[in-house]
Amino acid sequence: MSNYAENREVNKPAKGLVSGVSWQEIVAFLSLFVIMSLLYGMPRFIRGDVPPLYLRETAVDCLFMFISCIPPWWLHFRKLAHWPLKKLFWLHLPTSMIYYASWLLLYDIYNPLTGKPVITFTQVLLNAGPNLLFYVQIFSFLHIYHFFREREQQLKKEKELSSLAYNSEINALKAQIQPHFLFNTLNSISASVPPEQETTRELIAKLADTFRYALYVSQHEWVPLYEEAAFINTILELENRRFGKRLQFEIGSLKETGNVIVPSMLLQPLVENAIRHGIAPSLHGGKIEVDFERVDNKLKITVSDTGIGYPGNLPEILSAKGVGLRNARQRLELLFNETLYIERNHPGGMIFYFYIPIQYHVGNNSHNN
Repeated sequence: MSNYAENREVNKPAKGLVSGVSWQEIVAFLSLFVIMSLLYGMPRFIRGDVPPLYLRETAVDCLFMFISCIPPWWLHFRKLAHWPLKKLFWLHLPTSMIYYASWLLLYDIYNPLTGKPVITFTQVLLNAGPNLLFYVQIFSFLHIYHFFREREQQLKKEKELSSLAYNSEINALKAQIQPHFLFNTLNSISASVPPEQETTRELIAKLADTFRYALYVSQHEWVPLYEEAAFINTILELENRRFGKRLQFEIGSLKETGNVIVPSMLLQPLVENAIRHGIAPSLHGGKIEVDFERVDNKLKITVSDTGIGYPGNLPEILSAKGVGLRNARQRLELLFNETLYIERNHPGGMIFYFYIPIQYHVGNNSHNN
């Protein structure tokens, strides 16, 4: 089973030392330690009583505190950053002990190397108060920093979502231009088809269903997964008439996930990409599979094909394949802060998958064609 960290080739983080850590954050982290160390030594600086040995020991102590803070920082702001603030607060009880134990361990290594005595039990007790106070101050500043940083990112997302909603509204207005004329025309064509061509009549009906659903979702941002899956099934049935045996498809079971609410038209660009760039160029065609899987409290949706695949570098695929995939990735990031993962299928083809939080279907959100 795939997990959230499976394939990072196409989902590269911002430039930094490690995933998700920018140079600006590292500099801010170090600057905070330097400033705090200078503040603690300010009385001696004011008196002018600053021997070279004191400066060296202050620098060493600052370095050790910085190193000791890395494990708690990683837990609070990376590994468990999704935890509620209350749980993170209680987590500081054990992580502060980890911080102090790491600080003592570093001095147990450093002192013998520099000819100094090992820290005694009395010194351990005497240093506990100042070190834990320092820990509280450092992580208070870090929590404030991350609060404002997340707030800034949230405001940016809200602005982008507002712009996206405006564009969607314009597109919805365009889609509503004389829709009844379109449906009536299709019905007229269907009625004129001779009875012996029932297959053609069915195709026209399915085509009308796709137009009707597209009009519906232009006014509804969220739909139950079973409706989105039915729409995808209709598209694939129509395409199957065009490609014949060159296109096979399979829609996964919706027994456990059918009533989950999902953004409308989120799967369509992925399926369209699989048809256009995977199946159509292949002489022998291939198979498209759409799978739905519950992973903890998230829904994993996978769209895979066994077509010709993509010969280039995976990070380039989002720019090389048009706006559909980019729009899908943008919606995932803005709505859920999730990523569109891309892998190569074997022996050929591509795999696209993503995770979204599970939100259950509410009766008044349903749509029946």
